[in-house]
Amino acid sequence: MVTIAAFAAHYLVLNGMDASGYWQQSGYSLTGMYTFGTVSSFCVILFVLIAQWAMPKKLGLVFLGAMTVKAIASYIYIHGGLGIFENDFLEYNFLIVFFIFLFFDVFVAFQVINQTDMAD
Repeated sequence: MVTIAAFAAHYLVLNGMDASGYWQQSGYSLTGMYTFGTVSSFCVILFVLIAQWAMPKKLGLVFLGAMTVKAIASYIYIHGGLGIFENDFLEYNFLIVFFIFLFFDVFVAFQVINQTDMAD
């Protein structure tokens, strides 16, 4: 639900700014960025949940490792579009999407870590 609400708000703001031409020039799309964010966050959450089951004492380390891999994958995804526009249109939009999903990942990891601590 958070993804859908964030995407809708992001889409409406960009439409209000009449920024569709930038997307066509960049080769990226807002839908593609949110899809990448959703899939990468799903992978992070999956690793955290598996770590909770397999090695609950190392949950924080697994989360940090998964976030490092996600950050590297994010750079690889957006690398081709860096520096295309003078106004950093693509970079700002990607950062917005990245931080929305980063907040979600941290929230889920926090919940899982606290659940694991309570079980001890």
